[in-house]
Amino acid sequence: MWLYKIYKNKVHFPLNFYGIFLLVTFIPDIIGLPSSLITNGLWLLKVLLCSWIIFKHHKKIYQLNWQEKLYIFVAFVYFLNIFIDVFWSTYPMAFGKPMDLFVFFLSILIALSFRFDPAFYSNPSFQIFLFTLSLGLFIAFFLAKESPPPLVGRYDANSVVNSINYGQMGCSLSIIALYGYFNKPFKYSKVIYPFLFILGIVSIMKAGSRSPVVVLILVSTFYFFAKSGFMKGLLVISGTSLLLWFSLGFIIEIAEALGSSIVTRLISAAETGETSGRDAIYANAISLFEKNPLFGHYYLISSGVGKGGYPHNFFIEAFMTTGLVGGVPFVGIIILAVYKSFKFLKLGHTSGWIILLFLQVLVYGMFSSSLYSSQDFWALCFFIISMPASILNNKRKFLKITTSSTAKQPSLGFS
Repeated sequence: MWLYKIYKNKVHFPLNFYGIFLLVTFIPDIIGLPSSLITNGLWLLKVLLCSWIIFKHHKKIYQLNWQEKLYIFVAFVYFLNIFIDVFWSTYPMAFGKPMDLFVFFLSILIALSFRFDPAFYSNPSFQIFLFTLSLGLFIAFFLAKESPPPLVGRYDANSVVNSINYGQMGCSLSIIALYGYFNKPFKYSKVIYPFLFILGIVSIMKAGSRSPVVVLILVSTFYFFAKSGFMKGLLVISGTSLLLWFSLGFIIEIAEALGSSIVTRLISAAETGETSGRDAIYANAISLFEKNPLFGHYYLISSGVGKGGYPHNFFIEAFMTTGLVGGVPFVGIIILAVYKSFKFLKLGHTSGWIILLFLQVLVYGMFSSSLYSSQDFWALCFFIISMPASILNNKRKFLKITTSSTAKQPSLGFS
């Protein structure tokens, strides 16, 4: 039992999100092993350990609240649609494969192990996650590989982690460092957190992917509005924007020194509205949904622009794949998760760093990533959905009592 508690309290979260994965994926490049051996072995380990946690809490699986039941319904509808598409449908170009169904099943299995538990957002869990992710990105700064053509000015973290995921990992580090700066003080934290924030930004630059920049801005804005209120949040965001504006020349110089194309790509997107063809993919996926709005189309784009791929947007993908039957409940769980995220951040709950990671994955899913393969989304969304409302109620009650008792205290005569 002690081993189980130590694992859950310290390792379970870091093992399943970014940090340990990034460190492990350097092994194939260093010692010459096939990358599939490492990644598949890590997946197997994660599944076994997640099953261990689920088994330990199997009785709780049958005590779901209505929000968790809605989540399970959405996951089941999505699984059923992929199953039908893979085994009961004939694809014109033979795309869509049983492995996709298997990956989705494993994602939901892992998600079930992340039902709300204080152990997952404990200080040891936070520290190990922060350390492993920081170390992995520090190594990647020196060992990153140039992305293959036609990508220019972009780097992969290693042979397993491509430039898009590399950029998102850098974004995660910056977000967590920002949260830690305000909520997790320790000796030298005022120096270490800014350094880690900058390491995250540099990782984004090397990756050359634009979506992490948008994600970092939107998630940070959400956090400051939730934490400080609208006016203070607006002041913080405005001040930061001005600082970035005046530092733009310096930032461009750093990007050029790193051989990054990110500034050029961001300027191109701002001036010309260039979206790497995503607007056309969105339009095509929406048209496929309109052909069968009730039950949906395939889980991959079956014809037209983006054929054989995913829509690059979680909402569009949900409706395209499952129609109104699954799409509307999917929107429901997202609204619930975002609402809970705002409330918990506003009240300063100690799970805030995990909530910010969920928001990162969600915003990222509006531009890239496929819903059916996003283990991070399904796991973190279930964690948020399963957070009991009683925590919010108890927190409000505590704040009310504290405020009331403070108001009744006699004045000490100081002005």
